[in-house]
Amino acid sequence: MQKEQLLQYYDDLCRLARAKCNTQHDADDLVSETMLAAFAFLARGGVIEHPKTWLTNTLLHKFHDALRQKYRSPVFVGLESVSELASDEQTDKSFAESEEAAAVRRELIYLAKITREVMIRRYYRGESVRAIARALSIPEGTVKSRLSAGRERIRKGLLQMENRDNQLPGVLHISFTGRDGADGRPMSLVEGDLIAQNLLLQAYEKPLTLPELASRVGIPTAYIEPIVQKLYDGELMARTAGEKYYTDFIIYTPEDSLRPFDMQIQFAKTHFDTVWGILSDMLAQIGGMEYTRTLRPAQHKKLERYAVLKALQDFTLQKTPVPPRFDYVQRKDGGAWFAMGWGFPAGYDFTEYEDKIGTYTVSGHRTHQKINEYFGAKHRVLCEFDTTLYDSPRRFTACGFEHYFDGILDLLWCVHQGVSPEEGRIKNELIGAIDQFKTLGLLTQIDGGLAVDVPVMHADVMREGGLLIDKAVERIDRAIGEDYRALMKRAALALPTHLTSVPDALRSSRSNCCIPMAFVYEAYEQKLHLHDIDYCCPPVVLVYE
Repeated sequence: MQKEQLLQYYDDLCRLARAKCNTQHDADDLVSETMLAAFAFLARGGVIEHPKTWLTNTLLHKFHDALRQKYRSPVFVGLESVSELASDEQTDKSFAESEEAAAVRRELIYLAKITREVMIRRYYRGESVRAIARALSIPEGTVKSRLSAGRERIRKGLLQMENRDNQLPGVLHISFTGRDGADGRPMSLVEGDLIAQNLLLQAYEKPLTLPELASRVGIPTAYIEPIVQKLYDGELMARTAGEKYYTDFIIYTPEDSLRPFDMQIQFAKTHFDTVWGILSDMLAQIGGMEYTRTLRPAQHKKLERYAVLKALQDFTLQKTPVPPRFDYVQRKDGGAWFAMGWGFPAGYDFTEYEDKIGTYTVSGHRTHQKINEYFGAKHRVLCEFDTTLYDSPRRFTACGFEHYFDGILDLLWCVHQGVSPEEGRIKNELIGAIDQFKTLGLLTQIDGGLAVDVPVMHADVMREGGLLIDKAVERIDRAIGEDYRALMKRAALALPTHLTSVPDALRSSRSNCCIPMAFVYEAYEQKLHLHDIDYCCPPVVLVYE
């Protein structure tokens, strides 16, 4: 195995790294470290028999090692509020400075706030039971019971203290359906916060008290209290009457996705000839539209990709046993959404998941729009799918999530209209990413000038094509709809009994997520679709009025 042979997998590693990392810089570093590890291994006389698997595993191990290092960094919780409360008159000084006292103080901050407060007042401030009851407006009997419970929990904590350690982190990715709220909620409540992610993972199967949560993650209760409160206020967590917290949205495990995978692939193979015959008719009709005949070959391919995925995904979503027409909950943050989570345990080997789910999953039909007068248009919409076949998922990493969704519409429209970036007030972050947008198939160079490389169409053309897609969806449903709905019922995900807020349609989302791309890959293998290209071909269209 030579270095040159390893480099042929470089683009695959870049796509995987971009899917895992929050920034392009982190993704580049991760790929570099992986390739350096491979070269060093070869230099030591190592043999890499299966390079793609070796590189993928190495990249994922390095990614999760970085997460573990971040998560397992020491957590410093201020103990001044405990240690400074002891006076010479109340506590023997030699004991107060001993290791035993320090251990007691460490266990104290694992207690729930209501228990921790009475313990501090009684044993560090020296307040009487009556004074504590009066200060907290609770009965003296309640004070005594909390003191007793606190002493018992500290005693148990001291016995098991040697085994207590931060748990290796799980990873939780959040998405949502609906309209996000202020500050990018709900995703912003969890992104980059491994403690919040692991609290949500631990509280999914059953409601837990704050001390139980603290024990599960190995972090003192005093530290996790504000994090849990943030998640509760943000409506990602709910609370029972017994002061237990639970995760109030669905979380899919790798097994939830892998279990119905083979069923989806077999479903596509069984019904391929029927479905592809319908889609071929649809593509022929779209190809006969007056607008389509004006497109360059690359734009035509991208339009075909978009139409095929739109038809297949509309079928899988609209024709489920419970169509996803949610009555969205109006959230306190101003949004209206249902959250979904993808949870991965510590040390999870992503090889099988990436080979199957990562390859066959297609993003939801994502649209973002701007309604304003802007160089000849009053309404612009970018419609996108993300796949891994002749595509680059997470294309927004070229310039960053916020810059992409804030400015890509303006950049593409300015290029289409021949307006300079300066006149269009395009941000430098997008201008600097123009070369990457060429690689990603959004822009191209023609006769020395910059051009949009995805279909750009008026809303009337989009409506005309949309009718053809709708007719194809209805034909597919008449042909295979009953078999499809039977598959969904067999594969629907069971929820924890306490979790009642999740729409039924979300229980089936792991049971149909691979079906659209299963048909696409089958067409690709049979050289009926995308077999004659060698460039990034994103299923993206730009619509305007």
